[in-house]
Amino acid sequence: MEPRDLKPESFLQYPPGAQKFAAANLDVLRAMPLTLLPLVLRQLVRYDWSFPAEQQQLKSQFDWLKQRDSTTLTAVMALFSAIPLSSELRRGDWLNHPQRFSELMTAEFWSTNRIDAYHAAAQKYQQDLDRAFDPAVPAVPRLTIVVVGKNTQSDRTVLFRKLMPHGTLFTHVDSAEGLEEISKTVKARAQEQSQKYAHWYIDGGELYEGLKSSDGVTATSYGKLVPAAMREFALMKQLTRNQTVGVEAVTSYVAGLSPDDLGLRGTDADATLRYFETSLLTEGAGCQIFSTTFVQWAARECLRRAQPLTLLARYGTRQELASMEQLLSRDPRQQAQDAEGSLVDADMGAYYTWIYQSRLSGADKSSFLAWSEESNMAIAIAPSIPRGKTSAGVCSMKQLLEWIR
Repeated sequence: MEPRDLKPESFLQYPPGAQKFAAANLDVLRAMPLTLLPLVLRQLVRYDWSFPAEQQQLKSQFDWLKQRDSTTLTAVMALFSAIPLSSELRRGDWLNHPQRFSELMTAEFWSTNRIDAYHAAAQKYQQDLDRAFDPAVPAVPRLTIVVVGKNTQSDRTVLFRKLMPHGTLFTHVDSAEGLEEISKTVKARAQEQSQKYAHWYIDGGELYEGLKSSDGVTATSYGKLVPAAMREFALMKQLTRNQTVGVEAVTSYVAGLSPDDLGLRGTDADATLRYFETSLLTEGAGCQIFSTTFVQWAARECLRRAQPLTLLARYGTRQELASMEQLLSRDPRQQAQDAEGSLVDADMGAYYTWIYQSRLSGADKSSFLAWSEESNMAIAIAPSIPRGKTSAGVCSMKQLLEWIR
């Protein structure tokens, strides 16, 4: 089958929402070369459990393409159309298995020295889309809070150095009710702006009781997902036990795992969250093993995909290093913890999270706070906060949160 042969019934294996979207945009799908179409279908096939922001991005992309006349549309697709595919690959099932097809396509491009042309085409296409869209300004300025949790080894000399040029370092924060005040702020924002998936809480251990079941706050944690991660490793072992399987085949198998496969069962109402949690475990590297990596990756994906108004990411300690065989087989919650390494991870994770937030619309008005429970230090970044300064005065968490509003 060629893209031009697509019909509404071609998408019967797709979820209902994706089928409807494909039928409404069939002319655009037919016009896409086979070097681009599988990448778009990878987004489309998960449309039903995508976040509202992702659905809107896909809709905007197709609306823009539909507004191009045939000559302009051909020009937009020209770089992709110029890259040949082998006849063997063209016979692959790009429609129902776009993930696997795109992996095989990328491997072919590497082996035929066409990968640079492919990257250039993808970059040009994304630049065209970026120029066409004017991202919506969020209803309220975004707020991201990163907490370096208890039991991480305290070292006041290393924390938040990379963030200091962008805000003010507070060295004497009264942390007596720090988490409680942060929880109040997160819950208040969720009540004021009640859009679904607009307010998030991600924890590297068990969820803090004050936010465990708060209305309007989407919460997930490493502690909750460890059984699913261990199930993923068990399935991988089962796949490779009695046969030689290539890396690409294992990658495709893992990418195709569903929430049910990992034991993440629920209802239609929480399907989007369960698929998001599944993607964290099947697409992230190391977040199944180390809680600190989980928080950093989950925060990154949350900001990139859900584009929330509020995000609280809380780090805890992670297990000590061991051989890969041990790391893939043992329960990370039952191991000796690496306090010093956890602090380094959390410090870098806070910096990365600030970078991710800075890439979203309205970044110039957004606020960011990173706070260490152990050392009573915090870094605040906001339009109202001076840059590159240090404050040695005693302040409360409540005051800090008011200052960055």
